[in-house]
Amino acid sequence: MKTIVTVTGIRPDFIRMADVFKKLDTAPWCNHILMHTGQHYDKLLSDVFFEDLNIRRPDYNLSIGAAGKTHYQQQADLGPAIIEQLKRDDIEPDIILFLGDSNSVLASVPLRKEGYKIGHIEGGMRSYDERMLEEINRKVCDHVSNFLFVYHENYKQKALREGIPEDKVFVVGNTVVEPLKKMADLNYKGTKEHILLDIHRPENFKYKDRLKSIMDYANYCADKTGKTVKMLKFGRTETALKDFDISMGNVESVDLMGYKDFVRFMQDSLFIISDSGTAQEEPALLNIPVIVPRDFTERPESVENNCSFMLDLNDESSYEDSLAWLHTPPFSGFSDWLGDGKTSSKIVSILKERL
Repeated sequence: MKTIVTVTGIRPDFIRMADVFKKLDTAPWCNHILMHTGQHYDKLLSDVFFEDLNIRRPDYNLSIGAAGKTHYQQQADLGPAIIEQLKRDDIEPDIILFLGDSNSVLASVPLRKEGYKIGHIEGGMRSYDERMLEEINRKVCDHVSNFLFVYHENYKQKALREGIPEDKVFVVGNTVVEPLKKMADLNYKGTKEHILLDIHRPENFKYKDRLKSIMDYANYCADKTGKTVKMLKFGRTETALKDFDISMGNVESVDLMGYKDFVRFMQDSLFIISDSGTAQEEPALLNIPVIVPRDFTERPESVENNCSFMLDLNDESSYEDSLAWLHTPPFSGFSDWLGDGKTSSKIVSILKERL
């Protein structure tokens, strides 16, 4: 019997890992231990997603998140917390699985140094934007991992160019497809009564000029479309707006919500303005266009497939171009770059074979 530990800590990762968790739980050849880092620790950012996605309760909650805790404090706490928990309960994992690029994945470094085998789901992603904390996280985790599960061939080639051996890299498709298709009514066309604004990346909220430009653009969209812009309440973004004394104009704040409600909220959007990585994938399955106020993206396939438009905040002509883009021929939505919706089975099958 093999022992597999999964380490997960933030909202998007719970969603992406939902079907992997379930496949591991029911695999007769392994014992699955689910660790919640506690990086997202309030109900709307963690607990509700276990309920919506029918995920069982974690075996351990390491509770490393806290209001005002910095990213480096979280990282400093998490590695020792995992190692101490494993040793305290005499757990000897055959592999420890991480997903994505949150602060949690940097625990892979002390774990690898302790001799544990590491797997990284969502490997090979690169924005090549060094302002992104996530870019640092994902690179480091890739290079200490024994297994990289990548979403498609382009990500594999990026990993290989960095010297990662090919026998460590497996193309499996995108894990977000399975939970979203189960949660959404794909025949529902939506009311299209609002524009969804989702801004939470440090490279946007840490810089006054960028954050002001985003709010100006959101109000520009409201004026041009006659639709209300509804902005998700993320604490650090709200704090930055206040600290920089940036007016929201006619933009309305809305509370964070559970996954099922959020999927319907996306479907009711005319379009989405978001700096989220996941927002360049989920809406493609829902046929909702996304405008991305970033200089770089780790998901260029979304742009290449006409699912997303990269907004240049330094060029006001890009504002007009973005709204014109909304009227281009419909994009294809679900396509090869998202995989075939069987990712969790592929990952578990590879683990069974290779472990």
